[in-house]
Amino acid sequence: MRSTKLVLLALVLCLAFSSSALAKVHITFWHAMGAELGEATEYLTQKFNEIQDEIFVEAIYQGRYSDLNTKLVASFSAGTSPTIAQVYENWTDAYYRYGVIDALEDYMDLTEEERNDYIEVFRHMNTWDGKLYTIPFNKSNWVMYYNKELIPEPPKTLEEFFQISKEVSEKTGGETKGFGIRPTLELFHAFLWLNGGDFFDEDLNVTFDGPEGKKALEQMIGMLEDGSALLIDGYEDGAFGDRMIAMYIGSSAGITYAENSVGGKFEFSTTPLPAGIRPGAPFMGTNIALFDSASEEEKLAAAKFVKWLTNAENTVYFATKTGYLPVTYSGLEHPEFKAWLEANPHKAAIANLEAFEYGYWQPKIAAWEECRGIIYEMVTKVFLGEDIDMALAEGRMLVEEAIDAMLSERF
Repeated sequence: MRSTKLVLLALVLCLAFSSSALAKVHITFWHAMGAELGEATEYLTQKFNEIQDEIFVEAIYQGRYSDLNTKLVASFSAGTSPTIAQVYENWTDAYYRYGVIDALEDYMDLTEEERNDYIEVFRHMNTWDGKLYTIPFNKSNWVMYYNKELIPEPPKTLEEFFQISKEVSEKTGGETKGFGIRPTLELFHAFLWLNGGDFFDEDLNVTFDGPEGKKALEQMIGMLEDGSALLIDGYEDGAFGDRMIAMYIGSSAGITYAENSVGGKFEFSTTPLPAGIRPGAPFMGTNIALFDSASEEEKLAAAKFVKWLTNAENTVYFATKTGYLPVTYSGLEHPEFKAWLEANPHKAAIANLEAFEYGYWQPKIAAWEECRGIIYEMVTKVFLGEDIDMALAEGRMLVEEAIDAMLSERF
């Protein structure tokens, strides 16, 4: 009889625990954060699951960003979409056009103060129809990495930048070039922006083939021709650590790679991009989107998680563990983040508050993935010797075709 009672008691307890587990709202979070980034993402997800008993978040690594996007697109027709996922702005625009996402802001119950706490440049990157359709998550900006032994004072202007690059190359007999160049879209965008241009105007008319774009390419090629820059095959941090180059422009999220490459061989630091006709601070990274296929209960649960994930304490944790930026002003001003910057002075440019005033980003349109591939090929052709005017004209034609296709509702 006693054993029967014990069995019944165990059964009751199991049913109670099972009911408790079933009562939790289960949501899925697809992401592309591997290695240390994945560890930080998993830590925060597990912490959220532990501090409350209403919601269970399952964070699922989906591989690289390209893999994540492919799986998301496939999930729409298969009916297997996650509740939330990391997305780039151009993906958001495509999903918005497809009608498969909801505005996260509608479910987050944000006060005006909370909404405005998200850094303004990030709010712009995440807004469609006046609403925060997505919420910033892992954001980085591009900064200049420089060898402090060779360059005690970093350049503030493009003119100074070109001059210092030449001086370093001459002073070292070419053993160390002043700057490291890769023919990437991002570097072309930086020179294009600093010269006063951009890819498109507000009406999506192509503008990168104008005088600003031509000058940007001429400056990049010119640095190779005059010996002040080194053409890099691969990422720049390796050449930087080997003293092959004294400066390069790269993501703030890549600072750990620079630290590993340098390995204490010399002192280095970061500084904002030198100003041209105007200053520029390119911002990149992904945001979190909410998918329409989720139930109302799941959407509200996901919104609670995203709001918690991006609060000051957690955005600072993620930033200090990964090299990304806090996504809120309260995060930038958080004592823990300030202490981290003070302990790592070579990272100061990452959180340069002035940069947030003149930040820019890549076009957030559905056709951008195709356009960026075209522009990358255009830049590559110039570096391989094709005439700049010819390359720009061809790039313009192909990008205009992609934009026309998008506006004709191909997406």
